[in-house]
Order: sequence, then structure tokens, then C-alpha cells
Amino acid sequence: MTPPDLTVRPATPDDLPAVAGILSLVWPDDPVTVQTLTLEDDIQRAATLPLRHGRLLALRDGHPLGFAGYTQHSGMYHPQHFHVTVNVVPDARGQGTGRALAAALHAELAPHHPTALLAITREDHRRGLDFLARQGFREGAHYFESRLAVPTFDPAPFADRAALPAGYTLHSLADLGLTDDVLRAVYDLWSEVRQDVPRPKPATPMPYEQFTSRFQDRHSLLPEGFLLARHEESGTFAGLSELWRSDGPHLYTGLTGVRRAHRRHGLALSLKLAALRVAAALNAPEIRTENASSNAGMLALNDALGFRREVAWIEHHRGGRRV
Repeated sequence: MTPPDLTVRPATPDDLPAVAGILSLVWPDDPVTVQTLTLEDDIQRAATLPLRHGRLLALRDGHPLGFAGYTQHSGMYHPQHFHVTVNVVPDARGQGTGRALAAALHAELAPHHPTALLAITREDHRRGLDFLARQGFREGAHYFESRLAVPTFDPAPFADRAALPAGYTLHSLADLGLTDDVLRAVYDLWSEVRQDVPRPKPATPMPYEQFTSRFQDRHSLLPEGFLLARHEESGTFAGLSELWRSDGPHLYTGLTGVRRAHRRHGLALSLKLAALRVAAALNAPEIRTENASSNAGMLALNDALGFRREVAWIEHHRGGRRV
């Protein structure tokens, strides 16, 4: 039941500053800007798949207290599966705001007959964990965000691995350019290596047009940090490691991966080391990356480079014939 002094309504583009403010209060270590939210909305609207995406805002006397959101992703698409979130500012917790948002969210999704919901929160967010349990969610996979303070990284122990193995050359999108030929070659590589990335649901093919929309994000795109290993003999890209700008001073690592036929040559390590050189040249204070607890190989590689694991994020699932 919605508290009598609380209003829950669909959010509009004019509410994005309020949504960004709520997220930045709930997760102060990872602030979000209106620019990022606008880009997310633009990408969803431009998708070739019929993705559903929306937000609900909770207000008291005109003041935003929290929001609920739902979305679907092109790379893991099912018409009845949704990623959902409920965020309430600290001062408004324990007053029924989260329950009201969850009820409104379920009512919003009901016409689409959802069969699976996915939510995520941090393992030290006790209130969030309890809230999800009361809502009928079950705990799933764990993900670690790992961080490396770039100025403290010592490349000396890796000096013999800094260069790519013989037969491979290093390139970046900055020197290759964002041409259709280049992006199609990157898309071919990305589509293969992403199949081995742990995820809660099977990967689904992402249309090329949707894939390329991420390179239109001039706010986050870092062409000199989008690194590719080209196999000289075949001329194909064999591996990649991505650096992206964030809404804070740090950089994010996107996908790092190598085609199966080119593994066991040290390409992933050499690409990671190249990314660290780019980050150092940009005076970035920190690099952050996320990996599933089941991705032992990449976690071990990051540990060897000096990344420090933070508190885990825990997926939660709710499914069945009716959710």
C-alpha cells in the first residue's frame, strides 16, 4: 500500500536530474550524471529490438524520495525478462517508499506478463538484501568490482610481457578510426568472445546497429583506450581490452577477451598492460573492472596486476509462471 502522503508516477525526461541525484545518494562511490542517463535512454529507444524501459518516481510534497526502473538488454534479450531496480534515498528508508515503488513496478510490468526478473545489490547493503528477499527474489551469482590505483602500479615485474606476442600487433580505435570496416571487424571479434563471459541468462545476438550505438557516446568513448590485437597472418582481430570514461575521475574496463583459437599466448595480459599504459598517460587515478566470481581466469589476472577486490555485488532472481 502506498503511504498516503506519497505519490508514485511515471518519470519523464525532466525527472532525470532527480533520478541521477537519487542514484548518487544511494551509491555515492559511483555517481551518475544526467548525461549518462540520457544516453542510456537514447540507446534503448534506438534499439532494433522492441526493448522495454521505464522509470517510476516516488515523491513526497514534490520532493523525490526514490525511483524504480525496469529495462531489457539487447545482448541478453527475452521479451518477458526484465532487469529491475528500486532505489530509495537514505533519509526515506523504512517508511514504505520501497514497497510502494515495488508494487507500482509490478503493476507497470503486469501487462507484459513477465516470467523472470533480475535485480542486483551489494552484499554489504543489508536493507537491500532483506528487501529483495521479502519481494521473493533468490540469491544468484556474485560479481566483484576490482580497483587498481594507477599511480601505484609497477610495470617492472611484467616487462617481458608488455609487448604483444610475436605474430600480433597492437592497435587502438584512435589510430584505426571509427570506419564501418573497422567496426564490423570489432563486432565480429566482440560477438565471439562475449559468448564466454559469465552472465545470468544466455547471451543473445546483438544487432550490429545496436552494437555501434555505443561508439556514438562521446562522453564515455575513449578511442585510445579501446585496444585490439591483430593477428598478422590472418589479418583478423584476435583479442581486445576496452577502457571507458566514467562519470567520475576513474576509468572503467569493459570487455577483455581473446578468441579461443588465440588463447594461451598471453594476449589478455599484454592487452591489459597496454590499457594500464594508456590510463597512466591520461593521469587516471584508478581503473575499475567487474568480473563474475566464476570467472576465475580473469580474476586471477587482475589480482596479479594488483587490482583490489571490493565488496561483491549479488544478483537476485525472481521467476516462475507469474512474477
